[in-house]
Amino acid sequence: MPPAVTDSLDIWAVDSQIGADGSISVDFLLPTGIYINLDVPRDATISHIKQLLWKQAHAYPLFHLLLEIDSYMFSCVNQTAVHEELEDETRRLCDVRPFLPVLKLVTRNCDPGEKLDSKIGVLIGKG
Repeated sequence: MPPAVTDSLDIWAVDSQIGADGSISVDFLLPTGIYINLDVPRDATISHIKQLLWKQAHAYPLFHLLLEIDSYMFSCVNQTAVHEELEDETRRLCDVRPFLPVLKLVTRNCDPGEKLDSKIGVLIGKG
């Protein structure tokens, strides 16, 4: 069997040559329609990235229309072409591995506790 070969353009690979300083240029789309490009650490948590984005967003128009930071979560398209909502903000960006470095800030539909309760209910067979 031939040895595994990694794609030299895969920005999420550990030995990637892209972003030698450990940062990746990520595009963010805010609910107000504003587009922000930021260089973020490749191994930063989603929570840390959201804080960096929020600090930068203060300087952009329509910031006053946004709700509080906890009302939002990121969504992206992952490597398997599945739309994924990033509710667990302790995950690192390099573990999420978006197909393209594009994250969309979306409004949370409900309280995270309610979602957890519904997932537990599904797991135990409760309707």
